Amino acid sequence: MAGQRVSSDHTVSKRLGSFALVLAGTFGTAYALGERLPGHDHSGGSTHDHGQGSARSPIAPAFEMAGYQLVTEQVDASSATFHLLDPHGDAVKDFAQAHGALLHVVLVRPDLSGFQHVHPAISADGSWTVTINEPGQWHVVFESTPIADGAPLTRPIVVSVDLDDDTVIDAVPLPPVDDVVEVDGLLVARTGFVFTVTNADGTTADNLEPYLEQVAHLIAFREGDLAFTHFHPFDGPGGTFDFGQGGSESGRYRVFLQFGHAGSVVTVPFTVVIP
Repeated sequence: MAGQRVSSDHTVSKRLGSFALVLAGTFGTAYALGERLPGHDHSGGSTHDHGQGSARSPIAPAFEMAGYQLVTEQVDASSATFHLLDPHGDAVKDFAQAHGALLHVVLVRPDLSGFQHVHPAISADGSWTVTINEPGQWHVVFESTPIADGAPLTRPIVVSVDLDDDTVIDAVPLPPVDDVVEVDGLLVARTGFVFTVTNADGTTADNLEPYLEQVAHLIAFREGDLAFTHFHPFDGPGGTFDFGQGGSESGRYRVFLQFGHAGSVVTVPFTVVIP
């Protein structure tokens, strides 16, 4: 599969500008070198654990987690603005940096195409804005680590929302299982949840670099309910990203492997079936 270079009211579904907000929980293509690697510090430690290399249960879509609630402030044809409420109903304004960013936002279409992983700035009032580059339906996941009582939470808060501007976009069938993907001169092979990156001729890949304070990331969405998981690998030899047992629940998944290469980010999708 060839790759390509790519650089609220939370209780009511209603029309906001050109987009409709739909409560989360209602619901092929390979990407490659594209966005430039962020200029963040790779030396900082993580403030939370994604279950490095261990099997984890996917997180079902929801606008609330552990008493924290996602609120949509505004939605229009090209952007949406959000903030997070803490269990006391106050806007969260302080977040701990985790893996190079205060906020990780993942956008994907309900058919699991159109994957994006971005990091919007958070304003002083705790709000942030996500750019919507293309019309149609989008499932948006927000992962952050609020600071409560002067200390970061030990686990990230993962909340999500569905956006729909009523533009009809033809669904893209989930690609078949393919355990070898060639992307811009790199060959990425998958065995279970172990991924090996080499040059196209099988030689050791040069210029592999950390991305967001890890040698690699794996973001998984389950087909159908869009349950979300974010994995980090065990330490291993260069060019091998070992995510251990990977997912712990059966289903068909679209997983997106991300790592740095020669100053850019490589995003490689695979279809994975867990019996």
